[in-house]
Amino acid sequence: MKKKWVLLLLIPLLVLVGCGKKEKKQEVTNSSEKGMVIKDEGKKRSDIINNILVGKSKISFNNAPYDKMSDGKFTQSELWGTFQNKSDNKTSIQINAADSLQKIYGDINGYELKGVKWDVEDPVQYLGVMEEALQYSKDKKALMYKARTGDIIFSVTMFSKNKLTDKNELELKRLAKGIKVEYVEGQIGAN
Repeated sequence: MKKKWVLLLLIPLLVLVGCGKKEKKQEVTNSSEKGMVIKDEGKKRSDIINNILVGKSKISFNNAPYDKMSDGKFTQSELWGTFQNKSDNKTSIQINAADSLQKIYGDINGYELKGVKWDVEDPVQYLGVMEEALQYSKDKKALMYKARTGDIIFSVTMFSKNKLTDKNELELKRLAKGIKVEYVEGQIGAN
């Protein structure tokens, strides 16, 4: 009878142990034989911001969809670059900037790109800097946004083979309003 009681006590114990949590054995390996694929979705071109140092200021701008550079010169004292839209070969933009030590620096009244007959400029306030204006060419095939801070003078100009449309004007205004200028003297280490 004693054996029966022991068996009766032992069976529920075995059932309880069998139903309990099982621990998984952890294996430690020194190297992994399996590779891992990580889905890397690249940034859209429209998310990329260009940062350029001119004088003691950093200019940040997004020139999408005019992201195909056809010509340009970039230095710390002045820059210019011409960009085209891959899907529209009739229009292009030109970005220009110069620091306060350049001959071109001064009031934006009279700041004009050569080779174009310009109409009267209209003052605007897009970025809240010292001076800003929009200026059409007389033939309406070019439109320039120009601005000046205490350190730099810069412009974004749209050129077209045809007369610019309202859509082109809105595109240039969007590009101009997206520019950020930050005075960074002392924030960037010297080489």
